[in-house]
Parts: sequence; structure tokens; C-alpha cells
Amino acid sequence: MAERIGLVVAGAGARGAFEAGAMASLLERMAEDGTPPSILVGTSAGALNVVGLGGFSDRGLPAAAENVVGMWGSIELDDVVEPVNSVVGSGLRYLGQLAGLPVRLPSLLDTERLRETLSARLPWDMLHENIAAGRVDAVAVAATSVATRGTVVFVEKHPSVPLPPHDSHRNITYVETELGVDHVRASAAVPGLFRPVHVSEPSDWSGWYVDGGLLLNTPLKPAIAFGADRLGVVATHPRTWPTGLPSDQLTHTGKPDVFGAAALALRAMLADRMIEDLHAIERRNTRAHPYPRKPYRIGFTFAGPSPDRAGDIAALADEVFRDEFEGLRCGRDPSLWALARLIGGEAADRGDLLSFLFFDPAFTRRAAELGRAVDLVESG
Repeated sequence: MAERIGLVVAGAGARGAFEAGAMASLLERMAEDGTPPSILVGTSAGALNVVGLGGFSDRGLPAAAENVVGMWGSIELDDVVEPVNSVVGSGLRYLGQLAGLPVRLPSLLDTERLRETLSARLPWDMLHENIAAGRVDAVAVAATSVATRGTVVFVEKHPSVPLPPHDSHRNITYVETELGVDHVRASAAVPGLFRPVHVSEPSDWSGWYVDGGLLLNTPLKPAIAFGADRLGVVATHPRTWPTGLPSDQLTHTGKPDVFGAAALALRAMLADRMIEDLHAIERRNTRAHPYPRKPYRIGFTFAGPSPDRAGDIAALADEVFRDEFEGLRCGRDPSLWALARLIGGEAADRGDLLSFLFFDPAFTRRAAELGRAVDLVESG
């Protein structure tokens, strides 16, 4: 039986541009090695990336990745959120709640515009055609069900790929469907920040969903459940935790304010489960070493920042904002400037938070180039 390769792309907000660049480098390496992935699984921004990759896959995956990079290089804040509606609408709803009126505040940002952007820019018809033709075996996106508090992996697949059973240990359910805009929007609906999304198809799983990163930001287990023997893993955080004493660290050493706490929560949510799962794979591979042909031995190639470059994306966001939007240059995009002004904390935390919301070509194009330069680390 031929080896089946999976590609896993983590959630990252506007950092998805960095992932697109890293994905391009990784897929070029995989093409040279003769191991192109056929199982594509993503969460949040990673969901957008794998859907784009699957839709453009008839051009070859390295070329498809370049199309995804180009897509990120043209996205602006107005393509994702409606700043005026976000500020005015959220403020009025909140005041209404305080006054006891029957209104609710669904999120801080109005992200209805994202529906139009995803509809127009992702190649949906070609995605369905490429999967049906077997150019890729499956494309899957992870979201979190509000009702069940579990991860739901919506998957469009070729008939040759079995649908995995429910994973009771991690509360992961696999649901076959024709992927659409709402599945990707649900996967990217950051709780509190972006609006929850109602998914209507398939009807049995109709309900409200939020960001898949809440429980499974780097969906390694689903890729393995779909039968992947080897993985490519794309992320914006290192594959290991920081080492050394607190006094040895160069960033995040001051007393955290509310923004520092938010940045810490994001780092924990986006990276810690991934690190645990990668370590679990490595432990399993070590135990399986005497039996290298056993199917449960999973090798992977990691495309993400090294520990000593962990802060590069945050530093880039801070640098681009200061160069392009500070002072009199704020008129270039007043909405983005106002959004960035709301973020406080020390510089590293500011850059961290800003990098997730920095939907502007000035940042995304440079972030993609930063992603292209990551080291590709082999394991197993």
C-alpha cells in the first residue's frame, strides 16, 4: 500500500501569511522528495490555507502554495472585519445590555465581511473537482461545537478514504460534507473577538461553532486518523517549550497587564497542545524503532520558527506598524491604526497580539517571506 502523506496547518489569524510562506518551502521540499501530501487538515487560518491549497492543487502543490501566498498578500483589514460596525455596533449593543434591553453582544468585531472575502477568493468549485478526481484525498477543517464542547472535523474526501470513528479520548468527531464558506468561517471564529458561526450542513451537525483552535489548533490527530503515515506540520510557534530559568528569558519577563495575560493565553492555546502531541509522536516512534515498518511509526517534517526565532513574527508586526502606520502615516488605514492603539502591554506582547490581527499587505507579504526562511526539521 502506498504511503499516505498528511499536511497539518495550525491556526494563526493574520499569521496565516507566515504559514503560507512556510508551506511553500515545505511543499517544495516534499515535491523534491517525492512525498506530496494528499491529506490536508487545517484549523482557523490553517483551514483557509488548506482549502486554498486543495482548490489550486490541479496546478501542482508547490504552485498551489504560491497562489495561497499571493492571496494573503492582497488581504486587508476591511476584507475581514467592518471596523465602523465593530466599534459603533459593539458599543451600542453593550450599552443596551447594561440598560437591560433585549440585545446581545455576539463579538467585539463584526466579521460578516469575511463571508464575501472567502466566497470570492477561495477556489471552491475546483476544490470539489480536485477531491472528486483524486488529486487530493481529503481536505478537512477543525471547528469547536458550542453545544457539545467537542472538536468537529468537517471533511470533504475521496471515496477511497475511510471516515475515522469518533475519538472519545479527545472528543473529536469526523463529519463528511461538501466544504463551504461557513465551515472555514466557523474554524476561524475566535471566541469573543469574531462572531460565532452557524453551520447548517450537514443537517445532523447543524449548530453554532467557534474557532477550532480552542481545543485543537494543530490538528495532528485527525491527519493520523485519516491514515497519514508521515506528516508535514506548519505552525507559527516553535515545536518545543522555552528552556531555562525565568531570569534567562529575553521577553515576557515583566509584570503582565491584561494584554500580557491575553498574549500568554494565546500562546498557550495555540502552541502547548501541538508541542505535547509532537512529543507523543516522538515517544511512540522511539518505542517503535526496532520495527520501522510498523504503520504506527509516524515521521514528520516541522516548518515553523526555531526557539531562538520565536519572537520574530511579533517583532516584524511591531516594526511594520511603526514604519507604516505611526504618526502622520495613520491616515493610510485609520481602522488598523485604531485597532492597534487598543493593544497595550510590553513590546513583545503588543507585537504578538497585533500579528494575529494585522491584515494588511505591508505585514502579510513580509510575513510570508519570513515563513519561507524557516528551517525544516525532520523527525522520525
